[in-house]
Amino acid sequence: MIRKFTVYMASALLLLGSTSCGGDDSIEQAAAQSVEQFEAAGVQGMKNDALFIAEATSANMLQVQLGDLALERAVSPEVKEMAQDMSTGHRRVMEDLQDVAVQGEFVVPNELGSSHQKVYNEVSGETGIGFDLAYIKRIREEHNRLLKRYEDMAENAINMDVKQFASKQLPLLRQHLQKAEALEDRLGSI
Repeated sequence: MIRKFTVYMASALLLLGSTSCGGDDSIEQAAAQSVEQFEAAGVQGMKNDALFIAEATSANMLQVQLGDLALERAVSPEVKEMAQDMSTGHRRVMEDLQDVAVQGEFVVPNELGSSHQKVYNEVSGETGIGFDLAYIKRIREEHNRLLKRYEDMAENAINMDVKQFASKQLPLLRQHLQKAEALEDRLGSI
């Protein structure tokens, strides 16, 4: 347990150190650092796995942050309920993801990637029913992207823990996508 924590903290410190040096996207930085570490250890071909872990970390942080925001600002009780499900589900995914990252010695971003920050800013700029509609629309779009990426990694990841992690999350992502689509249809007809 102490080794896991030490490896995670070392990775986080590495990321913090490099984040302050450049203006690049946090996802790209984390993935590049992971690849650099793997290659220094003689492990090749980990770019896609490293990128996925970094993307998944940022995407799950986005889902939690948007869910928390929707719990505060949503008008519709259905949207608040969806937000609670999203926050809870993606917090669990983050815990699993953190375990995979620590075990596999992947570097993860500690802030949203630029594309995820843009989504957050877009949704948080809305109010009232406009917020509810923007939140649900973006949740659906993001889950659609997540589902495709996780399906790909469940088949094509090099690291077996990454492959298993991606595969394990597919049912939850499908469920979230279906709920978001159904709620978007209901709210869109209001």
